Amino acid sequence: MAAVEEAEAATSCGRMMREAEGWLLRGLLLCALAAGAGWCNSVERKIYIPLNRTASCVRLLNATHQVGCQSSLNGDTGVIHVVEKKSDLNWVLKDGPHAPYMVLLDGYLFTGDVMQQLKGSSRISGLAVAISKPSLHTGFSPGLRCPNDGFGVYNSSYGPEYTHCNMTVWNPIGSGLSYMDFGFPIFLLQDENETEVIKKCYQTYNLPANGSDPQYPLCAMQLSSHMHAVTSTVTCMRRSAIQSTFSLNPEVVCDPLKDYNVWSTVKPINESEKMDPDSVVIASSRMDSHSFFWNVAPGAESAVASFVTLLAAAEAIHKIPGVQTLPKNIMFVFFQGETFDYIGSSRMVYDMQNGHFPVKLENIHSFLELSQVALMDNFDLWMHTDPVSQKNHSTEESVQNMVQTLKNSSGDTNITMQVIGASQPLPPSSFQRFLRARQIPGVVLADHRSTFRNHYYQSIYDTSENIQMNYPEGLSPEEMLNYVTGTAKVQCAVTWRGAGSGSHLSFQRLEKGEGRESHRNFVLS
Repeated sequence: MAAVEEAEAATSCGRMMREAEGWLLRGLLLCALAAGAGWCNSVERKIYIPLNRTASCVRLLNATHQVGCQSSLNGDTGVIHVVEKKSDLNWVLKDGPHAPYMVLLDGYLFTGDVMQQLKGSSRISGLAVAISKPSLHTGFSPGLRCPNDGFGVYNSSYGPEYTHCNMTVWNPIGSGLSYMDFGFPIFLLQDENETEVIKKCYQTYNLPANGSDPQYPLCAMQLSSHMHAVTSTVTCMRRSAIQSTFSLNPEVVCDPLKDYNVWSTVKPINESEKMDPDSVVIASSRMDSHSFFWNVAPGAESAVASFVTLLAAAEAIHKIPGVQTLPKNIMFVFFQGETFDYIGSSRMVYDMQNGHFPVKLENIHSFLELSQVALMDNFDLWMHTDPVSQKNHSTEESVQNMVQTLKNSSGDTNITMQVIGASQPLPPSSFQRFLRARQIPGVVLADHRSTFRNHYYQSIYDTSENIQMNYPEGLSPEEMLNYVTGTAKVQCAVTWRGAGSGSHLSFQRLEKGEGRESHRNFVLS
């Protein structure tokens, strides 16, 4: 929550405001600027206008480092300065006489270069970022250029030539902002009207006039996002253990990143019976996305398109008559936490290796993963495979059978399945974590041949509008539904054939009620 002082309050509280150095604008904690009984709630309500639609950058830890942002215990306060062009940075970094400053930064300036300048200055106490509308046409990705680097299958002993994205930089516009450590709070302003309130306060009190520096009272902001976790996961867990052991009222120092993978099989699994080797086909996608600001991660291209497609395929296959008689079982998996070093797939592999999951690694026949699939160029879908495991003749033969099945299965759709040369490694994918444990034939489907087509990867702008997921004009709701089913059809067909069915899966449209109600069905031929 944030607040701005109404102009009328300046007269009645003038002396007290001067004693408090004229702060007019507060950040996300509503608290008094000066101690004393005079700062009563009624006066506070007159002085501060709450700003409610915000999102914060938070502190995250791994085994060795901390990244993200946080404020001091009681919040950080500074005089507001609006930065709408790069030259405005000179005022907050060296020229302005009233440091520290709270910077209201225009969205298009929220880049790695600008943030590095602000990060290295002691004159900055915090940052509020105005969301850019329209979104940046050049793209914006605070993720890494090589996502999940070091946690996939490629290392010094397995495909060393592919480590650290040496062959392909998957996210070339990635600035790495989400993985930097900032010593001040950073918040996103999601409401344009609230941004204008801040700008109006700045223009009234803080804007230099006639070449002279602004004088008190000045408009200021306080941002509060204090977190107790510091240094690394190891340090944080140790402190939490000490708190729990010796404190009567233990305080949680940090919370683990955790959630649930979702999985389902076409045929029921009896845990008391041993499964046959190579008897399960896995079809997977990820569920999670990420951005610089916590809980603002739309992930339209990076996650939503693929798991919606897989859901459609799973529903369709479950409804096919005779699906229970397939020689192989089909397991649909939706992994959670893949943004953070493949948390979800790593846990499933661990459980499979240690007997905590009904399916074991040796039961897996093949693996088909849907990656980013919403931005196809000319309806081309690329089949990514692992060149290292294909040095084994048996694995290569199985992979090539999958590739050929995919190509054959796209015949009833408007999608063209494209083959990638054997010299290119797998893109960031859950499948890599399974390959680390066992050589499994697998294919990752994506809309990109090499670098991501998504220019808003892991950002607040990864929305359906910004990735141009627009339907042609004049389509009915049913036609819109059919417009996006091509990838799901391919997924259905290849999973069906991979499970051992010799039947061809085709698609038939059934009409009911003279067009008022229409359904799609799947038939075998």
